[in-house]
Amino acid sequence: MNAATLLLLAAAAASPDPTGPVTFNEHVAPILFANCAPCHRPHGSAPFALLGFEDARKRAKQIAKVTRSRYMPPWLPLAGYGEFAGERRLEDSEIALLQRWAAEGPIEGDPAALPPAPIWNSGWQLGEPDLVVKMPQAYSLPAGGADVYRNFVIPAPAGPARWVEAVEIVPSSPRVVHHARLLVDRTPASRQVDALDAQPGFEGMEAGTAESPDGILVGWTPGKVSLPPVEGIAWRLDSGTDIVLQLHFVPSGKPEQVEVQIGLHCAAKPPALHPVALLLGSRSIDIPAGANDYHITDQYQLPVAVAAYGIYPHAHYLGRAMQVYATLPDESQRWLLRIGDWDFNWQDEYRYVKPVPLPRGSTLHMDYSYDNSPENLRNPSLPPRRVTYGGRTTDEMAELMLQVVPQNDRDRELLLRDLERHKVEKAIAYRKERIASDPRDHRSLAALGATYLHIGRTSEAIPYLEQSLRLAPGDAVVRNNLAFALRAEGRPEEAIAQYRQALEIDPQLGAAHYELGKLLLSRGAARDALSHLDRAVQLEPASAEAHAALAEALARAGRKDEAAREREEASRLDQHPP
Repeated sequence: MNAATLLLLAAAAASPDPTGPVTFNEHVAPILFANCAPCHRPHGSAPFALLGFEDARKRAKQIAKVTRSRYMPPWLPLAGYGEFAGERRLEDSEIALLQRWAAEGPIEGDPAALPPAPIWNSGWQLGEPDLVVKMPQAYSLPAGGADVYRNFVIPAPAGPARWVEAVEIVPSSPRVVHHARLLVDRTPASRQVDALDAQPGFEGMEAGTAESPDGILVGWTPGKVSLPPVEGIAWRLDSGTDIVLQLHFVPSGKPEQVEVQIGLHCAAKPPALHPVALLLGSRSIDIPAGANDYHITDQYQLPVAVAAYGIYPHAHYLGRAMQVYATLPDESQRWLLRIGDWDFNWQDEYRYVKPVPLPRGSTLHMDYSYDNSPENLRNPSLPPRRVTYGGRTTDEMAELMLQVVPQNDRDRELLLRDLERHKVEKAIAYRKERIASDPRDHRSLAALGATYLHIGRTSEAIPYLEQSLRLAPGDAVVRNNLAFALRAEGRPEEAIAQYRQALEIDPQLGAAHYELGKLLLSRGAARDALSHLDRAVQLEPASAEAHAALAEALARAGRKDEAAREREEASRLDQHPP
């Protein structure tokens, strides 16, 4: 439905307190047309329409019940804790009218009082997109069974870089799509995972290396009205980037062939504003069976001033309530979001009506509560069982994404560096918790070692990597990481031995060939280095670093023409990365 239609419907609303009987035509239809019909219409996402008197009359008691409890229309944020664009919330007076209509006996009323039925755009809500992409092939959703969570990888079209300022997601069968998120992956990782499965896409809720595009929230839920773009905000889409469409399907009772089109509306010039995705949350979730008030909290102090433009909360079926607020430097409190009755089935991302200013030094707080008791009707496990962190819907998550815009590029870089620090500190703390709980958790030992390696603390990485290999000696990637750390600590002979063992386990590990080749070259073993660097280029032809190292090895071997070609390819890849 377009914005003009919504305004007409709002204007058609009747007096909130009629003196005579409440009728469908005069009082109820305007409410249903404006708030319910976006989903409850022919070919909509709801299972039945509410456009006519007979449709509404036979469901009058149901309408009264679900609106009184505010289960419908679906809108989770509580009033007074942040103002959001596109709110789907009934006024108290509208709910009272629906209660009276059902209680008095549904009356149709004067046909002349019936407002025109709403008209939906048959195409795109924001006009014809500049670019339309779609899933490479339809997905066959079975008739029944559990909900399906799947990620579909869509290559960006070839051509120059584009700046996307608005996105419309249009499923062919909206009734079976519970919600969607759009992410981008600038690495080949998502398409590599997709290739492992014969079906379109790959399973799960964890997106791996895919992330929200340039800190911008992009999603779809049934009945969602596409909001116009925010002036000055857009995200970059390059040729070679993959769009990753994450879909939650709900089987309808019959097999469905589901396709999704994505309309991309592009800006004429690069954006003036550059958002950052600020993430709060925790993986340290361990909810005992029966616990009805389990809390996960997190906080982060802003090193720079920002304006908050949008917010996306996420938990699974045990989530009960959410509180997100900022404590300002003057110790006052500013609410960003409050949800009193979280429902995983109606999750959404929310855009503020006006950007919310948050001064430097403000502390962001999130507090999520969970109910793992039998009284939680949404609990997927009855009797309840212990639930820990994980990507399956029977696991739990505690995530919050806040879209913020710093005041300038310098502040943005400061914020990104500080967020990386915060992320690393949390990752180290989480892995140490896991290891304390289970000292034989070789994956957590390896992950903690890799984290220390990532931040240059190689001496601290080595013991964790060594302990992981004592428990799982056949992990080539961990051996490669240990070799890198040993080399950095001035232990080249031990590093060479670890690289060779890694390649015995996995001869296709391009990173090990590259690092071993560079190390051998530095020690004068040019012939041995040349074979490893040549193999590294074969395995990772898009690596400019591998081509440059191979060029050096070829030059030392006196193969000047080949060395020149490799240097030329390295330069080309540096200037035009894939």
